[in-house]
Amino acid sequence: MFFNTSEKTKNEYVNEILSNDSFTDLKLDLIDLDLKIKAGDHFEVHYRGPVDKKPSLVFNENLLEIKEPKVERKPGKFWKKGIIEINIVTDKDRGELVITVPEDQHLHMLNASSVSGDSRLENLKLETLMGFAVSGDLDLKNIEVEDTKLTTTSGDIDCTNVVVNKGKVKLISGDFKMKNSEVGDEVKVSTTSGDTLVENTKVAQYQLSTLSGDNSLFGKSGAAAQIGDENNKSRLILSTLSGDNTVR
Repeated sequence: MFFNTSEKTKNEYVNEILSNDSFTDLKLDLIDLDLKIKAGDHFEVHYRGPVDKKPSLVFNENLLEIKEPKVERKPGKFWKKGIIEINIVTDKDRGELVITVPEDQHLHMLNASSVSGDSRLENLKLETLMGFAVSGDLDLKNIEVEDTKLTTTSGDIDCTNVVVNKGKVKLISGDFKMKNSEVGDEVKVSTTSGDTLVENTKVAQYQLSTLSGDNSLFGKSGAAAQIGDENNKSRLILSTLSGDNTVR
């Protein structure tokens, strides 16, 4: 069996730094590139992948806009005979965008949208975080954010060591996980058929609701709990239709 690749991009891969310029606001419009944004010792936008999928960069004062181009060709290697078609796509075929921000840099705004790529954010301080994905996963680790809004259709959202003041998270069939985190004001998480799991998270009040799933609150069936000081009004709301809510 012989696999073919697009002649236009055969063996045309790049691994290069696209920019070292500074910014405080970041907007990304991606299709299937994987994204990683992390803290480091300098500003850097680094792309690795097919040359025809290299994103464009536009600076407008403190705002950096990054957009992935639409490509008509099929990614990866493919084989077709009659009605049978096989398509193999590797990480190299999809490409990856890695953005580094200085550790002492406080970003005012991060707005990232993606169709099928996975996104990972690490060791960042943000005022506003907005994320949208169709089928990609979103992973947050060691993040401090004032206000956030996250939406995904079939992807999962994982939050580890996240300090968030307020936010809204909406999923359809994906799962939501939060671990070793803290809620300052109020965070609402809603899913249709996905599950929610919260572990070792500092918050005063929990509210759980489900239509046909199960609610488990520290090992017992329950829908609400006040933890610690009653004057503390921080609240985490978990709601699903057919999924399960678990807090432990």
